[in-house]
Amino acid sequence: MATTHLVTGLSLSLISGIFLGTFAWPMKKILLWKWENTWLLYSFWALIILPWSLAFITVPDLWSIYMNTPFSVLLTVFLFGAGWGIASIGFGIGLNTIGLSLGTAIVLGLNNAIGSILPIILYTPNELISPAGKDILLGVAIMLGGILFCAIAGSQKEKALQKRENNTLKNNHFTKGLIICLIAGVFGAMFNFALVAGKPMEVLSVQHGASVLNAANPTWCVSLLGGFVITLAYCLYLFRNNGTGKLMSTPGLLKNWFYTAIMGFMWFGGVALFGIAVMNLGKLGASIGWPVIQSMAVLSGNVVGIISGEWKGSGRKPLATMLIGLLLLVVGILVISGSF
Repeated sequence: MATTHLVTGLSLSLISGIFLGTFAWPMKKILLWKWENTWLLYSFWALIILPWSLAFITVPDLWSIYMNTPFSVLLTVFLFGAGWGIASIGFGIGLNTIGLSLGTAIVLGLNNAIGSILPIILYTPNELISPAGKDILLGVAIMLGGILFCAIAGSQKEKALQKRENNTLKNNHFTKGLIICLIAGVFGAMFNFALVAGKPMEVLSVQHGASVLNAANPTWCVSLLGGFVITLAYCLYLFRNNGTGKLMSTPGLLKNWFYTAIMGFMWFGGVALFGIAVMNLGKLGASIGWPVIQSMAVLSGNVVGIISGEWKGSGRKPLATMLIGLLLLVVGILVISGSF
């Protein structure tokens, strides 16, 4: 693999991770809306407007590509996206329930384990015994250890705050959020499989004149459409049950629309960079780029959590535990970076 492509791929992976780890920060600025208002509008920007706009701009004759793609491929990518949509909903609820730092660590931690190892096992199992494959396994193991420390730190933080506030109900709240995040982490790996399943569309995109770097854009559109359908259905259900749909048009909340657009731009920007990074990282791109991006997302998410005051009043022990976890994440990234 050319050194230039490796450096480019890893650099884009790091930037993608930062975007994906901090995209939810603007949620803290949104006023009066409930979770379903914010998440639906953010999803509209991130899963519909931005990916389809980018695809129409960068991929010639987009509709012809879809017409010539086997229906089984389109359906598989869509269903993987729908499965990921469940993870997206859980991730959003988890962030709202247990905070950006802990929610990011748990959800993306499971994404790391499943999304990094399964593509190799299913598509290139022989690579597991190669020097590069062994380095990837080692790097993923180190990063999972770091993510575990981050999760422990989050648990310590919650216990410290619970003791300080003498609130016995908060632990139940935390437990529910933790379960939701675990479910989201399992389903989240389907996002990586959608990219792999969409390879035939990438070939057609290049044949129709798209650059290699933009070849995955039609795949993103189909996958994210599946995720949006699930999100839309759930949010409409909440609108009906909670009577919150009317909040979307509340006067004076134009800033909320702006903040959700920023969320959408940051999230989809991270996704688009991930696709380009995979192209630059070669045949094991999904397995190399995936853990690097997820770990960087956890790292940046925890930094944002500190800045926004999520750890305020929790004491030194949880913060020290989290810093150990972040250090392990960086070490894991370096190990994977040296695998080629």
